[in-house]
Amino acid sequence: MSPSTAAPDEPARARRPRLDHESVLRAAEALVDREGYDALSMTLLAAELDTRVSSLYNHVANLEDLRAEIQVRAMQLLGKHVRSAAMGHAGAEGLRVLSHSLREFARAYPHRYAGMTREPIDRTSFFAAAAETIEALAVMVRSTGLPEERILMTGMAIFSALHGFVSLEVSGYFGGVDDLDSVFAQVIRGAVTAAVLEATQPVGATA
Repeated sequence: MSPSTAAPDEPARARRPRLDHESVLRAAEALVDREGYDALSMTLLAAELDTRVSSLYNHVANLEDLRAEIQVRAMQLLGKHVRSAAMGHAGAEGLRVLSHSLREFARAYPHRYAGMTREPIDRTSFFAAAAETIEALAVMVRSTGLPEERILMTGMAIFSALHGFVSLEVSGYFGGVDDLDSVFAQVIRGAVTAAVLEATQPVGATA
């Protein structure tokens, strides 16, 4: 074939983005955000990345490890979120700000929040990641005047109350309830009031 009649070059085929550990994790998080934590599978993730399932194992050990990392990363993200929101606040007002920041995070990432609040798969890594969130809450509880030995239990009680509302909200349980902001404000008032009252109770006092 002469040069004048040569067929034009075909467009170069688009290359797939090169996979690495971080890109696989980001794709898994996007899949969780869209489909839910329980929907995550290696098959769906491979389809998301337009690759073979076998190729994923070059970057992650297995599905359980992938879920564990998503839990850890969600907790790290929550820690940054609440610490930033709580900066400059203290006492009862700080607890209110922290409460709203938890709700904002859960509403922004409902499926990651749901996965994060399951039983941790990698407990060591998860609780290391939770240190920032725990410390932000502890600082606020401590600033109400609560004795050091009662901070952990009170913090757990406050989180349990907030998590109860938030998890029901993001699951859609409340359905057509119009004024959930007022309901949440009441939950916060109860949690904050309990923390402040706890700070005034003698050590060893019981309900």
